[in-house]
Amino acid sequence: MSSKPSLEERIDQLEERVEGLNDRVRQLSTLLRQVGAPLPPETETHVTQADPEDSSEELLTWVGQSSLLPRMATLCFLLVVALVLRTVTDSQIVDQQVGSLLGMTYSGVLLFAGWQLYRRQHSLAAIFSVCGAALMYTIVVETHSHFESLPTVPAYVLLMATGTAMAAISYLNRVALPVIVGTLGLCLAGVAVDYPNPFYPYLALVLLYANILGTFATRMKRCTWLRWILLIVTLLMLQAWGIRLAVALARGEAIPAELAAGWYLPVVAVFFATFLTIAVLGILVRGTERVSRFDFSLPTINALWAFSAAQYAVSGRSMALGLAGLTAAALHMAAAAWLGRRHLEGAPGTNAFAVAGAALLALALPISLGSTLLALPLLSALAFGLALAARNWGSGGARFTSYLLQIYTVIALAQSELEVEKLPSPLLAITVAALVAALSFFHYRWCRNNAPPEGSLFFGRFDQENRLATLLLLGSLAAGFFLARTGIHLALLQTPEATPDTFAAFQSVLINASAAGLMIFAFARRNKEIRNVAVLVTIIGGCKVFIFDLMRVQGFPLILSVFSFGVVIALESVALSRWQRIEAWEDRKRSQDTPHGDS
Repeated sequence: MSSKPSLEERIDQLEERVEGLNDRVRQLSTLLRQVGAPLPPETETHVTQADPEDSSEELLTWVGQSSLLPRMATLCFLLVVALVLRTVTDSQIVDQQVGSLLGMTYSGVLLFAGWQLYRRQHSLAAIFSVCGAALMYTIVVETHSHFESLPTVPAYVLLMATGTAMAAISYLNRVALPVIVGTLGLCLAGVAVDYPNPFYPYLALVLLYANILGTFATRMKRCTWLRWILLIVTLLMLQAWGIRLAVALARGEAIPAELAAGWYLPVVAVFFATFLTIAVLGILVRGTERVSRFDFSLPTINALWAFSAAQYAVSGRSMALGLAGLTAAALHMAAAAWLGRRHLEGAPGTNAFAVAGAALLALALPISLGSTLLALPLLSALAFGLALAARNWGSGGARFTSYLLQIYTVIALAQSELEVEKLPSPLLAITVAALVAALSFFHYRWCRNNAPPEGSLFFGRFDQENRLATLLLLGSLAAGFFLARTGIHLALLQTPEATPDTFAAFQSVLINASAAGLMIFAFARRNKEIRNVAVLVTIIGGCKVFIFDLMRVQGFPLILSVFSFGVVIALESVALSRWQRIEAWEDRKRSQDTPHGDS
């Protein structure tokens, strides 16, 4: 359907034509000068400001040409008929069921009229179809909830039929508005039916169908906001179902019929598989184009939601839940590998499933093994393996995800070994810390020897020099700190005169000694990155000494702590000053060795 240009478009076209005429005049003037012909006298042109009356005329012309007034008039007339039917029903002139049937019939007529008008490319087609859908949703919800004359199953069927009709109108006429309105109305009306105590399996079916229609709508017109609304409403309602079910199970109460406990896990599995399929299709349809934020985020959101939702029904840490999570994680990683083997530039979509798989592994491995500590070396090794795979896939995003998984492993290690007195097995803690420190260091060295994939969107835009790899070195140092910290704690347990102050002071000495060792290594290798890390560790040691130790440690341990920091500061002062003198000498030597005149 051809639409008339708007006022702004016509102004732009007029400016282009005037500019073209000016170019032609300048060309003719140049030709006349070349042949020696006299030029016509220049005339001054005065740009007069348009009168307010001219602007108002233009506005009225635009209103008339845009069919705004006819559409508003049609909307009013359609609403008048609906209000007449409502008034007749409320006045009990006709029975409530008859009035509801008349209203639904009227809505169906409007939908049919909208379809016919779309076929004729009429400007009022959208008014009829949208009004018909809105009236149908309103009548169904009110008839079921207020008048209680429409059972639940027919109510949901009518809602889904209306959404299907709007999607069919869009598909047959290649327009996006009907399916957008129909999908959004289906979602909101489905939630409104029986709120706040719906029969959740029926509601889940409606929401699932709405998400499928929303995916179809975005294929016709890119409206990501619609998909986000549908996803958020769906997850909130399913999460409410899971929370109510978990509360009833925890209290040992009789589960209400609307919660349908036997349907909960199958519904979660169906939604998980559906969202996973939608994400894969969304990535494949985009081809070599950039994946939308929704399709990129959907696998991770789906994985985290499904895992947390399943925990409500299986009471937290269950071996079956852990194995299911590992299976889902393997499925996501297989999808990432499959997308990466396409060898498209940038490996579109690969990192979306890599992130989801990594998140599921971080959640499911501790449950499957029954211990967080036992899971940490495996997660660290998987992070290193993901970096290796990212090189083969050509995915810079997957490489960045490997950084995040490695850092998460170190943070989980710190959280597990922070209270060293409560560790069930200090030797196990030392072994795990040693493995994580070694794997994180090897991960760092490999990343320093292998540049990120060329054409990577993340590294090309935000980290061209791959400086984030330094986080892996910091993670290795942190894991090494907890390794030595646990060893010091075991050694002090064999010393009767040791106190908590002694343990705190030795931790400060350990941090300061690490800073000194890093600075010596950096000075010997002229490595500025290690030098910067040494300075950062020195700052951490200073904060530990002057903020924590001075407030809580006393006696000889405090002297030892402050003395160790002073030694580190003196050593770094000498190293940095000599470093600067050496660099200045090298610069002068290079300038002297450079022949004059060389550029």
